[in-house]
Amino acid sequence: MVKNYLKIAFRNLLRNKGFSAINISGLAIGMAGAVLILLWIQNELSFDQFHAKKDQLYMVYNKSVFEGDIHCWSSTPSVLAPALKAEYPDIKNFARYDWESERLLSYGDKKLNSSGSVTDSAFLYMFSFPLIKGNALTALTQVNSIVITESLAKKLFGDEDPFNKIIRVESKDNFQVTGVLKDLPPNTRFNFEYLLPWRYLQSLGWDYPNWGNNSFRTFIELQPGASLKSVNKKIKNITIRHSKNQEDNEVFLYPASRWRLWSRFENGIVTGGRIETVRLFGAIALFILLIACINFMNLSTAGSEKRAKEVGIRKVSGAKQSFIIGQFLTESVIIALLAGIIS
Repeated sequence: MVKNYLKIAFRNLLRNKGFSAINISGLAIGMAGAVLILLWIQNELSFDQFHAKKDQLYMVYNKSVFEGDIHCWSSTPSVLAPALKAEYPDIKNFARYDWESERLLSYGDKKLNSSGSVTDSAFLYMFSFPLIKGNALTALTQVNSIVITESLAKKLFGDEDPFNKIIRVESKDNFQVTGVLKDLPPNTRFNFEYLLPWRYLQSLGWDYPNWGNNSFRTFIELQPGASLKSVNKKIKNITIRHSKNQEDNEVFLYPASRWRLWSRFENGIVTGGRIETVRLFGAIALFILLIACINFMNLSTAGSEKRAKEVGIRKVSGAKQSFIIGQFLTESVIIALLAGIIS
């Protein structure tokens, strides 16, 4: 029976080539548009969700009142992270992270500008950026260490083994390659080709160890099972306390699952961000698919009128209603499958 359905369906499609082409192409274009949008939505939802410890990772935010409104921002003082780790057992690791910037890197005769950052050694085992060479626990512990990505290693060293090679930064400081990272995936907020140790920043005197200098981002890894609500309550006044009331910023942790899509605060409350764009494009994808389906149904209905004689002959010949329904459904499914393959 099914074989007969398929044979007749393909005969009808081939007999009405123009109608079939219009129906299939219209549905395929609608499907393709919806799929492309849904792939973009999937990418947005996956941002920084590949980290193995994502449920324990948080960014430190400041909150304070300016001109009658509560403002929240993610830049923090460098002294905040060590104080949090020292005073609160719920905090397992921390990684301060400088803003990405371009520096001139050179090896032999090769010189290039590359974007990178300075961070604490714990960064490499808090976040899931796997090392091809080197040890994540020790790669950024020395003041003259540098960790580079695969692509940067290829640019600087070609086919040479980059491990333990010396890179000169800004034509003044030498760094030894202590780790090679896999290239960063596109669905992450980080955008660096190299990492330098925090001790290097300290050696330059750029650490700015005071509670009023909000110059760096701070990432925290909580102990397994630690309560975010409880930790936020404990750490709330750490800046006020350490600055002896010279700074009035409250501190709170913001989970990794919300960094990308829920980044807008209004009067101290999360109100949205890119999630609004994601929802809008999701609605557009459904609308495009709905229009394509309606167009498909209209064309199929219009075409079915030409087959009234065929249906009548089938009924006179003793065909059951279920057989005729099955035949039309088979043709619709085949058209939808072909459209799906093309899309």
